[in-house]
Order: sequence, then C-alpha cells, then structure tokens
Amino acid sequence: MTFNGLEELYGEKKRALGTIEQTVKPLSLRQVSFRPKPDGWSVGEIIEHLSIVEPGMMKLVRSLVEKAAPASAAAPFSVTLDDGVVTGATGKFVTRPEAVPTGNVIPAISLQILQAIQSELVDLRPKLAGVDVSSVKFMHRALGDLTLGQWCAFFGAHEARHLGQMRSVITSAGFPR
Repeated sequence: MTFNGLEELYGEKKRALGTIEQTVKPLSLRQVSFRPKPDGWSVGEIIEHLSIVEPGMMKLVRSLVEKAAPASAAAPFSVTLDDGVVTGATGKFVTRPEAVPTGNVIPAISLQILQAIQSELVDLRPKLAGVDVSSVKFMHRALGDLTLGQWCAFFGAHEARHLGQMRSVITSAGFPR
C-alpha cells in the first residue's frame, strides 16, 4: 500500500482504529475472552497486544521525527508499506515476550490506550509535515529497516492485521453468540 500524503496515511489509521472499536465494543466479556484454540489469542488479548506495542512505537516515531531532515518542497510525500503486513502474506510473526498479552486487561482500557496514541499521532502531524519521512530509519525486528514514514503507516497496518485476526476469532466455530 502506498500513501501519497499524510491525509491518506492518517485516514487509514483512523479507519483501522474506528473499525476495531466497532468490532470490540458490542462484545460481551464471554465473547472477548473466547479463544478458538488453546494457543490462540482472544479478541481481548489481541486488543491488549496492540495497547502494549503501540506506546513503544509512538515513542520511536517521536524520536525519529526529531532526527529527520527537513522536508524538501521538491520531494512529495510518499510512503509505501508491503501489503503483506496487513493481509498476513508476510507470514506469521512471533511477538516479543513483553508484548504477549496477559488476558487480564479490560478491553475498554486497551481501547483508551489506542485512542490516546491516535491523539498523539494527530498532535505530531504538524512536525511530520515538516520533515522528510524517508530520511531516517529504524530496524523492525521482522520487517527490516523501516523509514519514519513506514513506521507511521505501520500503526494502521498493524491494527488492520490484528483486526483481521479478531474477525477470525469472532467467526470461528464455537464463538459464543
């Protein structure tokens, strides 16, 4: 997926989080706790994972913004992120031990954390508009070197990927109705 401008990038992130909220909020405690298989994550654990990972991503993005070169009027904003990150075609990732959910966090708390990250990203937008988002990189443990722009795009892609997993749980056999 390619984003030609901050508006597209921010729009995708906003859509992903909005759809997660619409998916999670109507679910009962029994539904958010349901695991389709013993080693799988529940919807609650998936959203908890997002709330564990995204604050660290936000800290990284703020740091990269400070190190980025000023934007050039000659270079239009364009960020490309492998479509497989969202679809799962990049394969299954094994998360770091510290990012594995405990199952002890109420989904509403996880959603509040994700909403706070969304607000921080909105607040960071003027600074992002003033820097060359391709001028700095940081290594993602599974995806390799990602530019600042790709890290920003990864917020929405990561949420969309896990939204797909939530939908799989909800449509799995045995999901409480």
